[in-house]
Amino acid sequence: MSRVLVIDDSPMLLELTVRALTAAGYEASGAQDLAALDQKLTEGPFALILMDVNMPEMFGDDVVEYLRKQKGVTAKLVLYSDISEQELEAKVKNSGADSYILKSGGLEGVLGGVMGLIGAPALNIPKAPMAAGGRKPRILIVDDSEMTARIIEADLVSKGFEVHVADTADKATKIILKKQTRPDLVLLDVRMPNVNGEQFCRFIKSNSLFKGIKVLLCSGENVEELQRICREAGADGYIPKDAVMGSLVAKELMPPGAE
Repeated sequence: MSRVLVIDDSPMLLELTVRALTAAGYEASGAQDLAALDQKLTEGPFALILMDVNMPEMFGDDVVEYLRKQKGVTAKLVLYSDISEQELEAKVKNSGADSYILKSGGLEGVLGGVMGLIGAPALNIPKAPMAAGGRKPRILIVDDSEMTARIIEADLVSKGFEVHVADTADKATKIILKKQTRPDLVLLDVRMPNVNGEQFCRFIKSNSLFKGIKVLLCSGENVEELQRICREAGADGYIPKDAVMGSLVAKELMPPGAE
């Protein structure tokens, strides 16, 4: 069984974490408060419950005792927080939780922690092809919407990509200039303040240093407008924002003839 329950009072973090776990193949769901938690527990047992430590109406370490003693839950109980690791270790020990995951590790840290505790899901999840040198393919998401960028990041991380995020062209340029972070592909929002995606695409494609970097434009524009911008900016392709990001990007990076 690969059912995971995430408890967090932040709607954005809750959605991102559940999306990342679901994309990785787990049957994941979320709860923001005790009432929602109790409702989820009636839907069947979970293999792991991930709990934010600091929430308005309850603390994650108190919920551990509630779940063990009052609800008889046998799932792995994991505390999740951005407090110091030493303080988190102490809370795990005092509450009887099974483990902890640091929020500073991001979505990749959550996925790694969950897999380490309950194993990889049984589903067959497509993984990214390896890039040159045997490393993970590297993708840079450039989007001024943090929510959009993090949702796309969650999907791509779960599929085995190394992902970097920038909300401006200036930050993206710094990432591209460093050899150790230079991406294989840039997923570029068209509509951004200051330097827009069309201008930034031209910058990448006109610089011989960045030869080999693919650029996919990502936008909510209609298809005809996206095709025009793509053609005039020299992009390698485009993805409507409502498309399934992970599968399309994986296909774009897959070597010709590969299954």
